Amino acid sequence: MKELLLFSKNLEKDFVNENKDYQSKIDLGISSLVTNDFSKAKQMFDSAIELDSLFPSAWIGKAFSEIAFVSDDDFNSLEIDEYLNRALKSKEDLTKYKVALAGCLSYRHSVIIKKSVIAVERFLEEQKKAKKQKQKAISTAIVGTMFTGKDKSITSNVVGGALIAGGAASAMSANVKEKEFEQLANSLYSKALGQTYLSAPILYLCGTLIDKINDSSLKNNFNVVIDSWKESIIYLYQKQKEQLIKTLKELKVSDASRIESLLENPSSVQEIGEFTTFMKIIGLSNHEVCKELDNLFKVELKKRFETDSSKKDLEKAKKKQNIATGLGVGIFVVGFVSIYFDISKENEWIPWLIDVLSIIVFLSLYNSAKSSEMKDFESFYLKVVNKISNIKITNSDININLIKSESSQNNYNILDN
Repeated sequence: MKELLLFSKNLEKDFVNENKDYQSKIDLGISSLVTNDFSKAKQMFDSAIELDSLFPSAWIGKAFSEIAFVSDDDFNSLEIDEYLNRALKSKEDLTKYKVALAGCLSYRHSVIIKKSVIAVERFLEEQKKAKKQKQKAISTAIVGTMFTGKDKSITSNVVGGALIAGGAASAMSANVKEKEFEQLANSLYSKALGQTYLSAPILYLCGTLIDKINDSSLKNNFNVVIDSWKESIIYLYQKQKEQLIKTLKELKVSDASRIESLLENPSSVQEIGEFTTFMKIIGLSNHEVCKELDNLFKVELKKRFETDSSKKDLEKAKKKQNIATGLGVGIFVVGFVSIYFDISKENEWIPWLIDVLSIIVFLSLYNSAKSSEMKDFESFYLKVVNKISNIKITNSDININLIKSESSQNNYNILDN
């Protein structure tokens, strides 16, 4: 953005005011602007406006300084239309200044998007730490159960009880932290996605302005800014795709109930909807990854379960899997409760054997319940997920002319005219 701010130097020669005090304020404003003293620049341009509110240079300078000076939190409420409206009363051709201002706005959008994503990464790291702490605490509580029992000594029961109590308390605390970090991270991703949505109109506008640029230096700097926005979008794409792949891998397409849910509503998975919406915002709704997702859930899934026989087999599989789950849980509970039965020290391993048996029974019955269509789709699904994980986008994939500008979200009407 610095190079585009330097373009404000042209104000000195393009608009010369006979009032020396006015011109002095403009000179000081421009020198402050190019040396990054944005607060002082704003003050100088405001002072010049007080001397002559009909002359355009101070209004244009004020627009530059406001874009550079405003905080990230207040950036989206910034309106420069008023300043350009005042400047346009002079009937001068301000096209090149519109271009420079559009570039500055685009750059600020790109910086905020990237900052938001980086902040998410930082909090997700904290979330991982909290999750590890929770797992460690749960392990402590499990070890505590091994010290307790009817035939254990008083000391063992005291130690075991302390481990259980301490582990449970620590696990609860860590779980709260993990949830807090998760909510915060999701909120920050929402901020990055929201900023992308808000940046779409100005980038679409940049696409319409680029052919109007005659100044080669301005055009080069303008393209640098657009590339900066694209890089931020690609960075966000990578993070969004990581979340998507994680969700897809955790999605239980081997579960009959889940398949029924997806058949009823292919868009029921929130992360898929968020990802496709993001791709639409940046003009990539027809990108390969979107086509793969659509084909997977809206074509291939339905194709495999469209016949009456496949639907009946799916319903049978659902009942068998529910039975498998019930049996597995039942056997596991028996194993856990048997810890407190009168079992000799030589047979203390029996409860643990029962719990292991419950897992084996569950997995065996659950997997054997899958219909041929379910197995076929699961195999196809894993291949597609692996393919999507390897799909990347580059600067050349993002065509800002494909970004649709909606009047309801466009705050840059003057720039657009």
